[in-house]
Amino acid sequence: MKRFLIFFICACSLPLYAQQAPAPRGQAPAQPQARQTATGNKPPIAFTQEQVPSSAVFAKPITLSYSFSHAPGYKVELDEENLPKDFEFSSIQGMPDSPGTFTYTITAYPFELKEAKLTPLTFLLKNADGETVNSISTEETKINVSKAETFKDNNFREIRDPHFPFAWFKWLLILLVAAGAVYAAWYYWQRKQAAARALGAPQDNRPCEEVALSKLEALIQSGLWERHEYKIFYLTLTDILREYLLRRFNIDTTADTSAEMLRRIKNSGQELMAPLLPKLRVFLSSSDLVKFARAVPPEEYRNRDIDILRLLIDSTTPKSQELVKTPSTRQEAAK
Repeated sequence: MKRFLIFFICACSLPLYAQQAPAPRGQAPAQPQARQTATGNKPPIAFTQEQVPSSAVFAKPITLSYSFSHAPGYKVELDEENLPKDFEFSSIQGMPDSPGTFTYTITAYPFELKEAKLTPLTFLLKNADGETVNSISTEETKINVSKAETFKDNNFREIRDPHFPFAWFKWLLILLVAAGAVYAAWYYWQRKQAAARALGAPQDNRPCEEVALSKLEALIQSGLWERHEYKIFYLTLTDILREYLLRRFNIDTTADTSAEMLRRIKNSGQELMAPLLPKLRVFLSSSDLVKFARAVPPEEYRNRDIDILRLLIDSTTPKSQELVKTPSTRQEAAK
């Protein structure tokens, strides 16, 4: 009876010892049971390994890894339509390990401080025709996200070359064109203002030839030539001519250059002016050299230009209004 009792106790305790016995040396412990979907009539797919970090640094990459086992002859694809909103994904790579296993490696950047939610990722099992026959989803995971480390360093410098949208000479060209346009507008406005002031000045009721000759005489006596102010002298001399043409023939040359003035006089149809055009061209050429080229004319050129202006006034004045001139003056003007 005692032997039977001992045999009965040993027989009952043997299965319990077998379940609690350690694995033989050199053999890996058994893996936890793989999570898989309810298959039914669908080809099976199951997770065999998931690697998701529990913490991360803001805007620094982390690596997510998912391994699957599935029915041979199928492929696994990540459903990218509903990716977690707290992360940006820069790399999603899937690689088959064997005909029945597959691994996805994903690089993600957390963009949510303190805690980022890695919402479930869905993986689709597809057949050779691209049809989805089964799917499996991960569980939602919360990852602690810390601030990015910052430091101060005064030795930082820009390693890229300076970027210019245009070459420097293009900017210079644009600047020159703009400056030219501004100067042209200013010059035109000054001439218009001068014309307006001239028209708004008190009217001189004397005959225009008398006004021109009196201003010419006043210019000679002004002392500008003796003070070597040749430019102002010739500017005033040319203005006397412009005013005379406007009052005598209604030819407005206020804003004209010398070439434009000659062309306007020629096209005006004034027969009295036609024989004087060659001498007038000489007068205006001499004036331009002094005004714009800063030439210093000899006194004989000054006298010649004054005589040309007097000859023009004398030749275009009606005989009934002609002023009395000395014979010597007429001989000098005729030269």
